[in-house]
Amino acid sequence: NFKGLGFDDALRKFLSAFRLPGEAQRIERIMDAFSAQFYANNPSSFRHADTAFKLAYSVIMLNTDAHNPAIKASRKMTKEQFVRNNRGLDDGHDLPQEFLETM
Repeated sequence: NFKGLGFDDALRKFLSAFRLPGEAQRIERIMDAFSAQFYANNPSSFRHADTAFKLAYSVIMLNTDAHNPAIKASRKMTKEQFVRNNRGLDDGHDLPQEFLETM
């Protein structure tokens, strides 16, 4: 149950129960299940349910980028790049910059 939880807290709660697999297709299905439940519990959080899916996947990619030792520090995604990559994510509208920066 993610009712009343912020997006990052809900995602953290969900992912604390298991380790994500390495296969992108399996991660996609898992993030799809998370986003459907998050949106069902918090329908006013985004304009469309797909926003939760896209943002969840984006946060997973950000986490991988931040913690993968194979990625040089000079090539790691910056906060500004993350915000820019998620423009128009909410059914063509931007999510608040401050919200994205907290991710």
